[in-house]
Amino acid sequence: MYYEVYVDVLFVKNLWMNAVLLLLTAWADQENIRVRRIAAAAVTGSLGACMLYLASAWLSGVHYILGTVVLAAAMTEIAYSGRRHFLGRMLCLYLESFLLNGVLRYLEQFHRLSGIWFAVFSSISAAVLMAAEYIWRNRRREREKTFSVLLYHGSCRMLVEALYDTGNGLFDPVSKKAVSILDKDVLEELLLESGKENLPRLIPYDTISEHGMLVAYVLDAMELESETRKQIISNPIVARMPNKSRQYQLILHRDLLSS
Repeated sequence: MYYEVYVDVLFVKNLWMNAVLLLLTAWADQENIRVRRIAAAAVTGSLGACMLYLASAWLSGVHYILGTVVLAAAMTEIAYSGRRHFLGRMLCLYLESFLLNGVLRYLEQFHRLSGIWFAVFSSISAAVLMAAEYIWRNRRREREKTFSVLLYHGSCRMLVEALYDTGNGLFDPVSKKAVSILDKDVLEELLLESGKENLPRLIPYDTISEHGMLVAYVLDAMELESETRKQIISNPIVARMPNKSRQYQLILHRDLLSS
C-alpha cells in the first residue's frame, strides 16, 4: 500500500496552517503583527515541512522530531522580533498547533477537509480559539484587579470583596487623599459596630449621568490581599456608595495601590 502525495498541495496546506498558527501565537502573546515577517516564517515552515516529509523515509523518529523543533524555532525567530520571550512563543506555537489540529481532526469526522473546506474550517477554528483566548485573558485581568479586603475600624473587622477600578478618581478636597467607595450597608454596619465616634466629611463627585456629594469616613486601616500582592493602608477614606454594586462591595481608588 502506498499513498500519492502532491508536494505543491502539501506546501499550500502547510503554508496556510503556518500563517494561521503564527497569527494565533501573536494574538495570544499580544505581539504586534508584522505581515512580512509572518509570511516569511510561514513560507520557511512550509518549505521545511515538505523537505522533512520527502526525507522522512531516511530519517529516524528522533531525527524527524528534532527537525520539527528546529523548524519551529526558525519560524519563531523569523516571525517575532526580540529573543526575550523566544521559548515562551515557541511553546505557544506548539500549543496552538496542538489545539487547532485537535479541533480540525474532530471536525473531519463530519466533513472531509480538503481544498476550500480546509481553509474555511481552519479559519473558523482559529477564530474560535482567538475568542476563547480573549475571554481567558479578560478573566485573568479581572482576577488581577480583584482583592479580598479586611477593613479595620475600632473594634470591628469586616472582610469584603473589592475591585481595583481605574475609573475611580475621587479625592478628599481637604486632605487630597484617595477615596474608595464602600457599599452603604457594609459602611453603616462597620460604623455602628466600631464603638467609635465617627465624623463624616463630604466628597464631591461628578459622573456622566449625575453629580453631587458623597458622605465619607476615615477608617483605621484596610488590608488588601490578592493572588499577587498584599498591602496594608492606614487611615483610608471610604465614601458611601451611591448605587448598590451587584458584585463588589468596595471600589478601590485608582491610585491606592501605589500609595
